[in-house]
Amino acid sequence: MEEFHNLKVKDVMQHRVWDLPLVNENADIKFVLVILTTRGYVWVVNNTKELLLKGVITEHDALDLFDNFNDEWKARDLMKKNVIYCTREENVADVINKIRENKVRRLPVLEDGKLIGEITLRLLIEKFYSLLF
Repeated sequence: MEEFHNLKVKDVMQHRVWDLPLVNENADIKFVLVILTTRGYVWVVNNTKELLLKGVITEHDALDLFDNFNDEWKARDLMKKNVIYCTREENVADVINKIRENKVRRLPVLEDGKLIGEITLRLLIEKFYSLLF
């Protein structure tokens, strides 16, 4: 389905940044855990005004807490710093390849390091389905 693969990320992505699970890199680890229980992941940003992406925390990362919990930890202490991302101008085909190669379910969409949205497998499935009819 060439039409689907040639779509731009901006045509599929979640644009509502205010609706994304995100925390400041200095957020208390207990606050991060609350978000993980409801959303399963958290984007970590420098602050909620600039939204410069610093990392991501997933449910899987919580495994490190079970053995090494420290009440003083902040989001920055648990986050993965090397986040695979995309831009709004990339093709869906490129995003699908990144998702496959890196075995992730979602990618942040960045512009000059700033979080401007995300693209998820669910959004890709919904868009694909809508093009079938």
